[in-house]
Amino acid sequence: MFEDETVDLKCPRCGHLNTLLVREFEQHAEVHFVCEGCRTGVRVEGSEFHDRLTALQKEVEELEREAARTTRKTRRPRKGDFQI
Repeated sequence: MFEDETVDLKCPRCGHLNTLLVREFEQHAEVHFVCEGCRTGVRVEGSEFHDRLTALQKEVEELEREAARTTRKTRRPRKGDFQI
């Protein structure tokens, strides 16, 4: 669902913001990247991110179900409902 979204991660050494795809965190328990600012290798554990992403996906699914229930309950306007 969020695979094509990006996350900005700050380098612990120089503070440069590096952009990574959410897909990287979904596929692996940890992500390795090289900082674009200082060329330092950085390892990020994705377990906490993965837990939060799973919770967010569940919330979005619940919102979608709630929206579907809400739209079914409202009746369509009829010809006599409008005044000119």
